[in-house]
Amino acid sequence: MKRSFTAIALGFTAWLAPLAAQSHQVWFERGPGGVVARYGELDANMHEVSPGGLDRFVQLQASRISARGEQPIALLKQRDRFELPKGTRLAPGDSLVAVDKQYPMFDTQRDGKALRTWWTPATRWIGDFSARKPVLTLDIVPTGVKQDGKQQFQVVYLGEPLAGQKVKIATPAGWVRTVTSDVEGKFAVSLPWRGTYAIGLYFVDDAAGERNIDGKVEAYQLEGYNTSLSFTLDKGLAPLPVTEETLPASVRAERGLPPVKH
Repeated sequence: MKRSFTAIALGFTAWLAPLAAQSHQVWFERGPGGVVARYGELDANMHEVSPGGLDRFVQLQASRISARGEQPIALLKQRDRFELPKGTRLAPGDSLVAVDKQYPMFDTQRDGKALRTWWTPATRWIGDFSARKPVLTLDIVPTGVKQDGKQQFQVVYLGEPLAGQKVKIATPAGWVRTVTSDVEGKFAVSLPWRGTYAIGLYFVDDAAGERNIDGKVEAYQLEGYNTSLSFTLDKGLAPLPVTEETLPASVRAERGLPPVKH
């Protein structure tokens, strides 16, 4: 029997704090020192730090998926990122995936009621657009198809295509596009710029239950998933200037500043 599910919100929101919702995600990006994982808002050039918002992650587990199978990778937390082990070399056909199944629970407001939600932030990085098999509970994968200059991707949830979902494509310059997955969970998008892209989706399932972490049982009324797919293009138009850096939410709170409105 297929599990029924209902989306109650769309976008990039990874957590809902008591005072305001923050539009956050975790993603991989390639830099001068190699591929790193960040948490924040790519299009707003905002990176959470430690001590601070980066410490919300309890156990960000990563794996490398290659022709040899799936191998665990231990991420090292730095001030504003998670780094791969030194010497890690990634082939174009490789994927990196990371997920935190122990991320703190938060409340989702529905009809004036606060519903405890089990949040699961996750991300995938790809070196090329060859077809990939989904491995995350909520996954975004390339299909290997390119038509009319657009690259095709697919959204998959619990192994099934997820239709009618609005996914957000963003770059560090603040360039954003939103598209909707079709009946097969597929969507296509033009990627004109060189540089880093992140494609993300926030999805909530009407699934209640309990999670048990180290003997601590927590009940929840909803399951929330925030997954991103990221990659870097070496060809294309010259990238637009990176948007002006913004302060992390945790730093704004420390300074008594209001949260950024979205």
